[in-house]
Amino acid sequence: FGLPVAYEVPAGADDATREQLSFLYGGVIYALGDSLFGLRPVGADSFDENRTGLDHLSFAVSSRADLDAAATLLDERGIAHGGVKDIGRAFLLEFRDPDGIALELFAPAT
Repeated sequence: FGLPVAYEVPAGADDATREQLSFLYGGVIYALGDSLFGLRPVGADSFDENRTGLDHLSFAVSSRADLDAAATLLDERGIAHGGVKDIGRAFLLEFRDPDGIALELFAPAT
């Protein structure tokens, strides 16, 4: 997503650094404005959108042009998506992460 990384175990980190960053569990935490967004690969269980829990995650972008640029980037990387959809008061771009979690980029209609 091009978000700045707040915390990640650097490649080649020594044991002390790995211990200090053990709360990451092999994942990464991104800066998302004034908030943090963490992802980590833990456990053998896989995501299932049909059980109680996360349905999807949506990120706001500024404009339809940002969505068009994101669709182009997804195409360049071979990531399937549903194209930019006009839902009246907003535009959406839906796709899935490698675990099958539904992701959405959202831009207000202007």
